[in-house]
Amino acid sequence: MTIKLAAIAMALAAISTVASAEVHFRDVSFAEAKALAAKEHKAIMVDVYTSWCVWCKTLDRNTYSDENVGKIADAKFIAVKIDAEKGEGKTLSKEWKVNGYPTIIFFDEGGKEVDRVVGYEDAARFARSLETAAAGGSKAVIGDVEKAHPTTDSRKWLVAANYYAQQNERDKALAAFRKVLALDPENKHGQNAEALYGVGFLSAGEEQWKTLSDALTQFPNEVDADQANMMLLRHEFDEKLPNDAAKRIDQWAMSHPRDGVTFNFFAWTAAQHGVLLDQAEAYAKRAVILASSPQEKAGAMDTQAEILFKTGKTSDAANIETSALAFLDPAKDKKLYTELMSQKAKFDKAMAEVPAGTAAQNH
Repeated sequence: MTIKLAAIAMALAAISTVASAEVHFRDVSFAEAKALAAKEHKAIMVDVYTSWCVWCKTLDRNTYSDENVGKIADAKFIAVKIDAEKGEGKTLSKEWKVNGYPTIIFFDEGGKEVDRVVGYEDAARFARSLETAAAGGSKAVIGDVEKAHPTTDSRKWLVAANYYAQQNERDKALAAFRKVLALDPENKHGQNAEALYGVGFLSAGEEQWKTLSDALTQFPNEVDADQANMMLLRHEFDEKLPNDAAKRIDQWAMSHPRDGVTFNFFAWTAAQHGVLLDQAEAYAKRAVILASSPQEKAGAMDTQAEILFKTGKTSDAANIETSALAFLDPAKDKKLYTELMSQKAKFDKAMAEVPAGTAAQNH
């Protein structure tokens, strides 16, 4: 009996640990969140999301489930979620000028905005964002980097760089990211990956492509790596270097075998350029299999249909497009549904224009 009781106690302890290793969102309105913040002397964290946002779901799955993120959020914030397309979310998202999802907005105890994060951040970055917001927000460190004798703390320069980037102050952001690299050449604070990718995203011309390539070589598993890889793929297609793009996607697939989003991007871009269509079709099929939502699956099937259309298999393209549309809700997925309907109309028109007695597709 003692052993059984001990086992039960251990199981309960494990359940308790799992339950605490996440952000605990309060099911309250924003007004109620402000009241709780005043009562508990905490800041407020509002996750503005939509039901169709893939990165919102990724944030839930990968970031909010992190133990360190959960501890910081629970200790210092009243955390709430607001659907931008329902209830008060419709009004608040307009009032807060939310233009992309997810957008996480931080408010002080009195309800004044002090910072925000636009887009996905992994657990390590989001933990830093939480600490920065709890300390008064990014603006609180701007004075330290803009004064006559600026700080030599690379961590503050990184906060400033991200702040400038979100304010669309490209030149300031680029200079700040470069400052991070200059102040911490040995990467003692572990922030050089973010800074190097930042320089790559914001620079131009050959510097951009070289920096992004260097970043992928040094930090291939960084959260920014997929975006950098897609930018390089597009660049190679635009520069008529399809063999380089083919090699890049095959290498990427070896280290990221479940990255259906990038596979779909490669396939669609290849189709738009009319090259590597056999390889593109293979990656489009992989993207369909790997899709994690009906919307993602429909998008990958649309890519597959476009490739078939480009290879003259118009009837097959129309059939796949019809199947893709079946995964979507015309009201909920209005934008994507409209795009796929336009594609279906294009395929149907092409079939209707085939002269009598001519095969509609080439197998």
